[in-house]
Amino acid sequence: MNCPAIKVPASMPAEIMPWTLPSCREKNAEIFGIERIALICKPHSIAYGIPSGFSTGTLLDVDLNDPKKIIQFVERYGLPTTPYANQSERVEKRFISNDVFSDKPEQDGLDIWYDALNASERSAEISSNRDCALFNSFKDKGRSQGTEVANLTEGIRYKKEQVILLDDLVTTMAFMQLATLLFTGKAAYGDRAYDYVLHQVCISQNKDIFENRFSQLRWALQMIDASEPQLAVAKPGTFEMEEGTKIWVSDQFESIEIALATFIDLAINPYPERHAFIQEQTLRRMVNRNLNDQNLIYGSLTRAWAIQLLETLESHFSWNTCRVCGRPYKIRQQTMKAYVKQEDANEDRFKDRNNARDKNGYCCKAHEQRVRRKKDKRISNDQLDKAARKMDEHGR
Repeated sequence: MNCPAIKVPASMPAEIMPWTLPSCREKNAEIFGIERIALICKPHSIAYGIPSGFSTGTLLDVDLNDPKKIIQFVERYGLPTTPYANQSERVEKRFISNDVFSDKPEQDGLDIWYDALNASERSAEISSNRDCALFNSFKDKGRSQGTEVANLTEGIRYKKEQVILLDDLVTTMAFMQLATLLFTGKAAYGDRAYDYVLHQVCISQNKDIFENRFSQLRWALQMIDASEPQLAVAKPGTFEMEEGTKIWVSDQFESIEIALATFIDLAINPYPERHAFIQEQTLRRMVNRNLNDQNLIYGSLTRAWAIQLLETLESHFSWNTCRVCGRPYKIRQQTMKAYVKQEDANEDRFKDRNNARDKNGYCCKAHEQRVRRKKDKRISNDQLDKAARKMDEHGR
């Protein structure tokens, strides 16, 4: 397969394909004999793009332990679906039509999943690549495979809806969040990137989820906890691991990096590079088919995120550090939902920007509002205290 390491993409897609924004409700569903939390999704509108700064802003703020927060995120931005085994494509197709149920959903659901895996040349190559063993997380019957079973099981959903298991969504979002932390950390902090990522994971509300999905990360954190527990409270650049620990942790992260880079690349380029035998333009026009349209790429939130993340890493803008979360960012996220108009998405994505540093120091509007609310509350409490002191003085 192509080298999965991502530095600068060979060719950036000129267009982000639209995807479906759903309305969701939570429901318990029995899949493979185990009750699991599922989201029942119904198409609501179409998204044409994500706001600038989304990948380093809202995405990293989502509490993956809270189903209500995940539903709120999905309804604003769309379903984060894995590109592995072509799940993103199947999800978009189900929003168009999902009328089929099965008498043997467990068998048929697994058949659909493995057929999709083997039908995708890139996913099949990833499946046999030892460096990409982390993709096995999606094979769990409570995740991507279980989602296929749930959609074929009668009684869970109505015909115009589709099911996606919560654990399936959480796994994809864990990949997206850790990939963002890792690659922005490497770009912003260089040799201190792993120090930064470990610190962010240690203080993250999603720490247990990261450890569950990424065994190498769990081993690294266990070693850190045992030998250097101060890392959990140290800020990037203020703590140095011992040389032996640093080498071992670096080895673990390099393995994770290969898989996450492959995840990003697969989201953007689900098909192998196309090679056309007819290069001469006159002859190509005589052929009764369009060689460039052999494989239709479906839009998804995951693909839009991957494209934005790479554009951010490539851009010449300076890195800023958020005063609330301490994470690096280049563009502050102002709009807190996906764009439902193509013209708004294009205006944001291709907007002329200057390279001046962000004087406010917030990665997203939500963080600025959070600080403002705390400040207003503090002022209000101070005013109450002042009024109470005056009343006490008058009382005397």
